[in-house]
Amino acid sequence: MRRKHIFLSLLVVVLVLGLSVGHAWSYFTDTTMAEGSITLSVQPDTSITEEYDPSDQKKVVTIHNDSDVVPVRVRARAYVPAILNGKVWGDKWVGEDGSLAADDANQWFAYEEVLAPGADTNPINVKLNFKDAFKNTEAHDGDELNVVVIYECLPVGLNE
Repeated sequence: MRRKHIFLSLLVVVLVLGLSVGHAWSYFTDTTMAEGSITLSVQPDTSITEEYDPSDQKKVVTIHNDSDVVPVRVRARAYVPAILNGKVWGDKWVGEDGSLAADDANQWFAYEEVLAPGADTNPINVKLNFKDAFKNTEAHDGDELNVVVIYECLPVGLNE
C-alpha cells in the first residue's frame, strides 16, 4: 500500500511538470527580429594643430575635440632636445608638478577643463632658445632639431 502512495505521488508530480513543459518550450523557441539600428560612438575623436613661429622661436599647439557627443579630458607633452632649453606655458594648462609654466618642457601638461564636443583647448606654448643653444657648438645649414608634441585624451564618464 505504501508503494502505491509513493507511486501515485510521483505520477502526480510528473503530470504537473508535464503540463508546464509546453509553456516553457514555447518560451525557448519564440524569436523576434528587431528592425533598424543605431550606432553609438563612445570613442573620442580629437585632432592636434601645431604651428611654429620662427620669429618668436615658439611652437603653439591646440587640440580640437572632433566628436559630436563625447566630452574628453586632454593632456599633452613636448619632447624638446636638452640643447634648446624649452619652456612650456599655457592658459588653463597645468604641469605634473602643479605649475602653470615650466622650465622643463619634458613633462605632461593637463588641460584643466573638460573639452566639450567641437571645442578647442587654449594654446599651449613651447618656447625654444636657439640663441643660447648654439653658442658653444657648430651648427651647419640643414641640421635638424625635432620638437615632438604628443597628446592623450580620455572620454569623460556620465557622473564625472
